[in-house]
Amino acid sequence: MAEQGMRGGADHDAIRRVVTDYLEGMIWNDEARLRRAFHPGALQVGHFGDTYEFFPLEDFIDWVKGEETQPPGTPYEAELLSIEVTGTVAVARVRDTCFGTDFTDYLLLVKDRPGAEGRWQIVTKAYHVHSGRGLPRA
Repeated sequence: MAEQGMRGGADHDAIRRVVTDYLEGMIWNDEARLRRAFHPGALQVGHFGDTYEFFPLEDFIDWVKGEETQPPGTPYEAELLSIEVTGTVAVARVRDTCFGTDFTDYLLLVKDRPGAEGRWQIVTKAYHVHSGRGLPRA
């Protein structure tokens, strides 16, 4: 995963690992990595085709299982564009290509407790489709 220039620090490093788990879990169909990246109560929201989607993590995981994913370890297209952290809340913006579709994802993450022992997880994924099969029908 490529990155644009960003600050470092322990929280940024932890968030990068969560984003990598999300991307590789989705692209390589690795359910364990998806579950590690997302809070169990996480939601996904966005427009795919003509559908306004708003669904829980379990539905997202089931959807990934039904897609034609890449073999684990194969290269993929993704770029971590930004990370903004305020205390125990963060937003990561990611540009990725998967399942024949180009997306920008906004990942809202929350740390389960302050300090070094806290764990970052995605609580909401909101996405926009730029091109590919997820565009609305004309």
